[in-house]
Amino acid sequence: MRSLRILIGVVLLVAASFGGFVLTGDMLAATDPAAGNRQRSEAALVVQTRPAELLCFAETVEAVGSTLARHAVTLHPSASGRVDEVLFSAGQRVQEGDLLVRLDDAEARATLASAEATVAEAEAAFARLERLQTTGSVTEANLEAARATLLRANAERDMAETVLRDRRLVAPFDGVVGLSDLARGQLVDSSTEVTTLDDLSVIQVAFAVPERYYARLQPGQSVALTSPAFPDRSFTGTISAMATRVDQTTRSVGLRAEVPNEDGLLTAGMYMQATLTLDEREAPAVPERALSVSGGTSYVHVVQDGVARRIAVTTGRLRDGMIEVGGLEPGASVIVTNLQRLSDGDPVEIEPLRQVEAAR
Repeated sequence: MRSLRILIGVVLLVAASFGGFVLTGDMLAATDPAAGNRQRSEAALVVQTRPAELLCFAETVEAVGSTLARHAVTLHPSASGRVDEVLFSAGQRVQEGDLLVRLDDAEARATLASAEATVAEAEAAFARLERLQTTGSVTEANLEAARATLLRANAERDMAETVLRDRRLVAPFDGVVGLSDLARGQLVDSSTEVTTLDDLSVIQVAFAVPERYYARLQPGQSVALTSPAFPDRSFTGTISAMATRVDQTTRSVGLRAEVPNEDGLLTAGMYMQATLTLDEREAPAVPERALSVSGGTSYVHVVQDGVARRIAVTTGRLRDGMIEVGGLEPGASVIVTNLQRLSDGDPVEIEPLRQVEAAR
């Protein structure tokens, strides 16, 4: 019995010694800086980062508009008569001065021939009187009468030429002719619509933007244009003209943009979505997911010397998942993960971004 008590005492003594050793080790660890650093290192939060990028941001305004030909006209005959020739087909490209329609001109040609004969007669008479005047055989009054006759003959010839020219319809400029129901032998007059003619080498797009942008508009600004007819293609134009007045009903400013159309894809009357560039600037940008908001203030966390630092920023425009920020230098290491567990001054350990995430 006595030996049992001795054994129990020895066990208690050993347990007490071991507890004191553990307590002493914990106290030494608490006062050892190196040990504290090891603990903090073990507590560092693993995060992923992306550098702040310098991107180009554009301030734009969107509008809808319609396409117009640079020059467009509906062609009418200048005179009445019967159609003798139709020299064009729908969709044909013509040059300025090309003959499109000729009316029956037999009478006009005969009138012109008669007028030319009268002119020749008057010229010969006037020349004969001029020769006789040198000998004193002709009075000045006779010579002036002959001169007047020659002038009237020339005027009648000019009128006959105009009448004959009006029997022909020619293209007033280079362009593409439209549809026509005109047929040979048809009687027409100056009210008859022959066809349309459009100059489509350059397309104009008419659209309007709110008046609040008026002070920031000027010719030469870039416009990006899209059409439902070509959903996979974008067209680029420039502002060529702007209205001098603000529409009092819509409170908008009318604009015209010109788009080169060498390939002939665009035509008049098409619907267009216009995006007008008002301003372009380069600014630092971070992924939108890296942004946090607290009390109306936006901020990001960056890594500095292994510690997370919260930096207040101002935000701007969005572009492809990136947001413009002010108050941050390009290249700063911005934390993009574990933001909900992060506080200012927390130690962090950077984990490399996976390739897919880095490409976002």
